[in-house]
Amino acid sequence: MRPISAKRDLVEREGRRHLVRRGFRKRLHLENLPGLLRGFHFFLRVTLTKSRGLRNAEDVQVEQVSIVFDNLPTTFHNTRILLITDLHIDGIDGLAEKIISTAKEIDYDLCILGGDYSFGYDKGSGPAYSIMKELAGALTAKSRVFGVLGNHDRYSIAEALDESGVEMLINENAYIEKNGDKIYLVGLDDCHYFQADDIISADSGIYDGAFKIMLSHSPECYSKAAKAGYSLYLAGHTHGGQVCLPFGLALATGATVPRKLVKGKWRYRKMAGYTARGVGSTALAVRYFCPPEMTVITLKCSKQQPLKAI
Repeated sequence: MRPISAKRDLVEREGRRHLVRRGFRKRLHLENLPGLLRGFHFFLRVTLTKSRGLRNAEDVQVEQVSIVFDNLPTTFHNTRILLITDLHIDGIDGLAEKIISTAKEIDYDLCILGGDYSFGYDKGSGPAYSIMKELAGALTAKSRVFGVLGNHDRYSIAEALDESGVEMLINENAYIEKNGDKIYLVGLDDCHYFQADDIISADSGIYDGAFKIMLSHSPECYSKAAKAGYSLYLAGHTHGGQVCLPFGLALATGATVPRKLVKGKWRYRKMAGYTARGVGSTALAVRYFCPPEMTVITLKCSKQQPLKAI
C-alpha cells in the first residue's frame, strides 16, 4: 500500500469543511447543502415516513450482472467479482452482520470494497474502524479482498483494513493470475473530494494491452480511464440517488457525471462500467425507490467456445 499522498495529507490536516468546489454546477452536491438535508429530515419526521425509509435501507439486495468482453483472457471466463461499496458501516445497526451472512451465501472469486466505510467524517478511529476490521476478517477468510478509499475516508482506515488482510490499492495496481494469464485491478485514491487520484502512478508497471479493471470510488474518472485503455470501470459513491422518485429517478446523485453513469451497467466508448447503488446510506439512514445492493459481476469472454455435446 502506498504512503499517504501529499494532496490527501494536506486536505486531512486542513480540517476544512467537507465541500466540493468545482464550478457553480458542480457545487450542487448534498454535502455542500446542509440546510437542505436538515429540511428533508424535518419533512420525514412530520410525514412519519422515516421509519419506512430505514426499513428500505436495511433491505440489502444481491444484484447479478454479466458483462461480456472481447479481450478478456479465456481463462477468466465466468470470473465472479463481489462489489461492496459505500458501506457507511456505522450508520445502520447490524449492517456488517447482514453483509457477512449474505456474502457467505454468494459464490464469488474475489471481493472489492469500494470505499466510504464511515458514516460521518470523523478524524480519528471510532466505531467504523472496529466494525470494518471485523467485516474484513470475515471477507478475507473466503477470498482475496481489494479496497479503495472514498470521500468519507481518512487514510487511517486504509491502514486498519490493510492490517486486517485487505489489499488496499491507493493509486496502485495488483494482478490476478490464472494458468499464466493475468488481469489487473487498478485502484485510485478518491477523486471526488480529496482529488487525490493519480492514474499515471496507478498504471505503473502494467504492460500494454493488458486487461485492466479500474476500481474508483466515484465514476467521475470515467473519461480518463477510457482514454487509458481500461476495459471495465467499477464504482459507487452515487448511492443510485438513495432517495428517488418512483421508477428509480434520482433526485440528487452527488457526482458530476452523465445520468447513465449514476447506477447500473453503462458503456463509454470501448469501456464497460458498473456503478453500484451501495450497501449503506449516507447523510440519513433512509432509502426510497432505491434499494441497497451487493453486486456480483460475472466477467464473460466473447471468444469462449461452448463445450460440445458428446
